[in-house]
Amino acid sequence: MNQKAETVLDDVYAYGLSRALIKVAPPATVGLFSNCPSRTETVLKKIRTYMNREAEWREKKHKDDRPNPASRSFLSLLLSIVFLRPVWSEEEERRRKRVRWIFVRFSAWHFAGCDKLWAGLVIRLFKALQKDFGEIPLSVYRSSQHPYPKKIQRGGKETSWKFRKFLFVPLWLAVLFAIVISIGASVVLIKSGFQMKREIALTWTTVMESVAIGALGLPAMAGLRFFLLTFKNLFYNQGRNILKKMNSTTVSDQLGFMNKVRKEVAVLADFIHFMEIFEKRKVRVVLEITNLDRCSPDKIIQTLEAINILLSGDNVPFVSILAIDPSVVVKSLENSIFFARSHSNSYDFLNQIVTLPFNVPEMCIESKCSAFKVLANSHLEVCTVEEESDGSRDLNSKKSIQLSVLGDAESTVPFISKTKWDEGSLEMALTWEIWAKKVKTMTKEALEFTYDQSKPLHTYLFGNSVHMRRIINSVRVSIIVMDAAYGGDVVASDIATWVVLANNWPCRLSWILQCVEDWHQRADMHESVSAPTLTKPLWEVFIESRHELRELQSSTECILEQDGDPELFKRFLKVDFRFTVREVVRFKPCTVNLDHSIKKELARLRENRRRNIAANNSRVHPQIGQIADMSTANIGNEMKRLNLPEKCQQLLMASGLDGAALAYGNEDEIRQTLQMTSQEWSILYRRLMGLKTCSKH
Repeated sequence: MNQKAETVLDDVYAYGLSRALIKVAPPATVGLFSNCPSRTETVLKKIRTYMNREAEWREKKHKDDRPNPASRSFLSLLLSIVFLRPVWSEEEERRRKRVRWIFVRFSAWHFAGCDKLWAGLVIRLFKALQKDFGEIPLSVYRSSQHPYPKKIQRGGKETSWKFRKFLFVPLWLAVLFAIVISIGASVVLIKSGFQMKREIALTWTTVMESVAIGALGLPAMAGLRFFLLTFKNLFYNQGRNILKKMNSTTVSDQLGFMNKVRKEVAVLADFIHFMEIFEKRKVRVVLEITNLDRCSPDKIIQTLEAINILLSGDNVPFVSILAIDPSVVVKSLENSIFFARSHSNSYDFLNQIVTLPFNVPEMCIESKCSAFKVLANSHLEVCTVEEESDGSRDLNSKKSIQLSVLGDAESTVPFISKTKWDEGSLEMALTWEIWAKKVKTMTKEALEFTYDQSKPLHTYLFGNSVHMRRIINSVRVSIIVMDAAYGGDVVASDIATWVVLANNWPCRLSWILQCVEDWHQRADMHESVSAPTLTKPLWEVFIESRHELRELQSSTECILEQDGDPELFKRFLKVDFRFTVREVVRFKPCTVNLDHSIKKELARLRENRRRNIAANNSRVHPQIGQIADMSTANIGNEMKRLNLPEKCQQLLMASGLDGAALAYGNEDEIRQTLQMTSQEWSILYRRLMGLKTCSKH
């Protein structure tokens, strides 16, 4: 499959999801699973584009269903909120064809510092709806329609509205009557002049004044209360209230805090249903939840449970798109103490929340190479034709610069040893320009080798933009370091290959580096131990020591999880790129993308294993001194009986290893000295232990 075909396929994925979201009944949670954030972002943008196109097409097709523009004015909306109550029915809901989508993006990483991450989700939802519908309508709705009663299920072709009533009288009529009474009372008070006497006589004037004051006071108090609530909701909205209480330890620890937030979500849902009837079209809120896999395990599980609790229920118009890397989220859930107490399986927990799972397929080879090429070109500086030609002439000339910072007391890298501008700085600047062009050319060559489909290295790229950026940045730094260290003796393709090896299999490469380092250290301390030759393949080094790595598997499980496919690792070192010990020594200065703490941890585990083996041998075989009394000739006779290779026997006689060396020496050192395989050493070891046990009895 070529890149064009995969791009079309991505469009098909996005279109299929958009159609599913249009048809699905809310509430629903879509799991958009991918390990590539950039590709997930691309799919989300396409989904949004297709859904908006669908909404525009429905607006044009069903334009006869649109309400009168005069009835959709801002004033009519406010009057509808105050005096009318919508009557909702499932039958009318199904008849509506026009739809309005409200997309809300919630990046969990932005609220990771909050005490309650799920409360931040509600804040983002509240602000998005407030921005889309307006602050004043939402504030007026909260003041007049809250708490919202149960919706009335009905059928037929009745009107969608019912008048709100006050004392069995329509509210608008009660308000109109109050206004008339208030105006009449005001006229009476003005005419009477508000005459107050110490001795009040019961006359018709005083009676009318009392009635007027009473009639004017009640509507005034009701109107004042309504406007005060509206201004309160307008200037001190619920989003600020939740944000204030979210980080308060005295409130966040209360069990009723989520209940308060849930009531706030219910108010938003009711307001959306109100707007559905007012606009005569469906209103759906699509909540895009991203970067959740970057948060801590406890906050991940709290957010997922909040989605399951807050955004689900009867007639909730929310559709959630959970864009995550499932492997990261599942692992975080398993490591959460809160999850271990309440759940047994992380996959079951995720499946209970996600109602529509969709795994974005892996990128094909052509798409990976194309994406890597785009990223590589974006990281390279733009060169003009003259600069490229000048750079090639400078590199091919006899005076091409070779830099070496390791052998000289003063660095020869341009500008490194310069502390101020002097007359020689101009010449140094020209030298620096030539060197910079050389590094730029080598970086371009290394990156082109990486995504070149005629070379095998492109097959080891992951379909993850973060992975690609790590390789591109590491290649650039490694080339600068290698060129400064070894001058002209640098091959760009080898550096790119080494960077990919360190990036894809950091644990296994660190293990090989540690084994080579240990062998060199033993060779320096013991003459009988020979260091591995520079031409020895790294795959053979790994094969000879992998049994030891397997024994440490329980301790290195977290480290080994960083590695890629083990079969690809075998193919990388055994078939495509047969690196040797020479490359370990050569690329050691530029291995900048390999975490050295992994190598230190492996060295510690390896040393602990040796100590445990020595302690176990002394405890299990207290008469190990009997083996120590064996001479070199006796050990050679045992090797003959076991039909071990003659070469091993000759090396035994040449090195003079006796029983004491085998009993108290280092297993790996002895095996390397005798050039024995792991299987051959295991046979000899069991034979010697058997002799010792027999002599004990």
